[in-house]
Amino acid sequence: MNGRHLIRFPREDSKSNYLEGFWRWVAILADGDYQRALEAIHWPQGTTWTSADLKERITTFFGGDDPWSAVIPNDRLVKVINDAAEQVDGWLMAQVPLTTEPSDPKNDQIPLMGLAASFFVREHEGSYVQEFEIFYA
Repeated sequence: MNGRHLIRFPREDSKSNYLEGFWRWVAILADGDYQRALEAIHWPQGTTWTSADLKERITTFFGGDDPWSAVIPNDRLVKVINDAAEQVDGWLMAQVPLTTEPSDPKNDQIPLMGLAASFFVREHEGSYVQEFEIFYA
């Protein structure tokens, strides 16, 4: 933990900078690499979560028979998510786009839900990193 897989981004307090780190994390989730996604977040006090725990929280958050998967949607929807994101210096809340039909994530017709995730943004070894705070609908 807190090693080579950490998502690092410039020490600049701006919404666009924070979102750049966020979308890098979503891309890892969209690849289904929950271990790397767990390692990409800074855990200063450690975590009891495993990659299986992270996967379960994301894929079952909205319930139903089909698992939910993180995706990178089309540019229009990325803009909607970015516009709705909330940022203050040191904190970001944005919607992780989830669908039960991940084979065509750019399609406007797929069911898409936003799983809100918030992060503290902290300086770590000369860069900013994300510390996970909470998931909420």
